[in-house]
Amino acid sequence: MILRDPYNRVLDYLRISVTDKCNLRCRYCIPPEGVEHLTHDEVLRNEEFLHFIERFAELGVRKIRFTGGEPLVRKGIIDIIAGARAAAPGIELCLTTNGVLLDGALAELMRLGVRKLNISLDTMSSARYREITGRDYFDRVLANIERAIALGAFDLKINAVLFEDSLHEVNDFLEFFHDKDVMLRFIEQMPFTDDRAESGFVPADSLVERLAALGRLARNDRIDTSVAMMYDLEYRGGRAMRIGVIPPITHTFCARCNRMRLTCDGMLKTCLHGTAEYDLKGPYRMDMGDDALRTIIRRAVAEKPCAHSLVCDSNTGQVCRSLEGAPVRPMSKIGG
Repeated sequence: MILRDPYNRVLDYLRISVTDKCNLRCRYCIPPEGVEHLTHDEVLRNEEFLHFIERFAELGVRKIRFTGGEPLVRKGIIDIIAGARAAAPGIELCLTTNGVLLDGALAELMRLGVRKLNISLDTMSSARYREITGRDYFDRVLANIERAIALGAFDLKINAVLFEDSLHEVNDFLEFFHDKDVMLRFIEQMPFTDDRAESGFVPADSLVERLAALGRLARNDRIDTSVAMMYDLEYRGGRAMRIGVIPPITHTFCARCNRMRLTCDGMLKTCLHGTAEYDLKGPYRMDMGDDALRTIIRRAVAEKPCAHSLVCDSNTGQVCRSLEGAPVRPMSKIGG
């Protein structure tokens, strides 16, 4: 059984936000005024996450990524991952983290077969790290990245959101990671807070031009993912570095989208930037049964839009806006 939308896309990838809490305050994710966190009862319980995971597995989901907020601040996150592994042994389990608490989780993640690990790192400057995140964890995150690399058990991706200053830091990223077995991924900033008006929008093409000036850059479209344009970069005469460029604004990848998102309060979203949400928690807690849940999931898939409705003037750096005109949850409320 598979979930196929009206545009013939098979939706077999579920991103699950296990919490809306985070130990950082990244300015592009959390509004300056902060966010009001969900109450304990509003957030899904461990057993509810696992029940939904079983239903999605039955419907053909083959990959699950745990996100937040910051997933490692969730009490019981390892229990959730372990339960998912037991309930759906064939599913690929992945994790996206800011890396702050990673040292305490690496051994268990290895034991549970979590092999794909994405770590957010938007800058190679400790000062800019404090400016972006509001916290002083730069050295700790770098040390945890080194620990993960040393284990040799993970497919590691380092995710960096693009800012104007990012173009000046590309060389610093390459210097630090050029001899390490990781993929660097640079992501166009998406509109979730008003910070983008201050930082300016940086199109992915500007990054590609900068990379091409620093080494021999070749597009490797044989290994493009559903969201990333892939490049091989020969830097400083060493082995080719793997570079991913994720351009959701200037080069939309909606035609290849295979994703759904389950928020920590039990809402299903089939488009990150869409306003449509489908309640799974309510029917589950009202004991309406699994057939009702499957019906809701299939309806969400049937109503998945062809593409997101974001527009952005990349020439002027003006704010990216949604054509729908409706507010979208902060990223911390949706899940990365």
